[in-house]
Amino acid sequence: MMRYFYLVIVAVLLLVASLALMDEPAVVGSLSAATVNRIRTIYAIGQALGNRADVFSKVGDSITVSFYFLQPIGEGLYHLGDHAGLQPVIDRFSATNARAGNSFSNPSLAAGVGWAAWGVLDPALADPLHCLPGEAPLVCEYRLTRPSIALIMFGTNDAAYRSPQQYRSDLFQIVEISKQMGVIPILSTIPPVPGYEMQVRELNGVVVEITTAENLPLWDYGEVMRELPNFGLGWDNLHPSVPPDGYEAAADFRPPNLQYGYVMRNLTALQMLDTVWRELQGA
Repeated sequence: MMRYFYLVIVAVLLLVASLALMDEPAVVGSLSAATVNRIRTIYAIGQALGNRADVFSKVGDSITVSFYFLQPIGEGLYHLGDHAGLQPVIDRFSATNARAGNSFSNPSLAAGVGWAAWGVLDPALADPLHCLPGEAPLVCEYRLTRPSIALIMFGTNDAAYRSPQQYRSDLFQIVEISKQMGVIPILSTIPPVPGYEMQVRELNGVVVEITTAENLPLWDYGEVMRELPNFGLGWDNLHPSVPPDGYEAAADFRPPNLQYGYVMRNLTALQMLDTVWRELQGA
């Protein structure tokens, strides 16, 4: 009888734990020893080149350009909810002017509306007011901002017209330039794109392939989005969804908001930054 009683208690505890986990957003895992060694090596190169330890860059397409992405955090418009442990990483990267604002609010020279991965490598798309003649947008951003880390996501536009081979080549060049300039590239998988399911799966496979081969951090935002209502997409089925209170709630990480795509993009970006930053403190 007592054995049956204990089995019931254990079953109830397991059920409560599973229900609690269902309400929790996906979290970023720890980094492998090989990845920690790699990011510390890149970081050391960057420090020798004069990169700044408390600055990061944003690299990507319109999902990165959007003011919903990290900018509210840079302006102090955030609520950490159950994620108070992320406050130190916000403090760390808010203190220094990256170029035209702190790292969260700084408009990137390596992000453009409609860009596929090749765009950030094309000097023709560089900002003529800031970049040197013949300078690629990515190199321009790194030269002027001197970051230690870059949050990188391309692929939503590539899915429509670029092959996995072309995408791999472009992404590999982005990674190589980042390493050479001492910037740790954090590569993100892309959200679902209705009508391009196979292409998204292939491109995300390329991201996983490169991060694995290069021992780089993987930001699996695409997988997080798959668990959200309408895959975390907004009215256009292309860009992440925005909470009802808009800009002021895009970095509100209390449970009711964790069903929106931009909220989870901001939360997982902070988690990735925090994971990498904490490993670098021991470098």
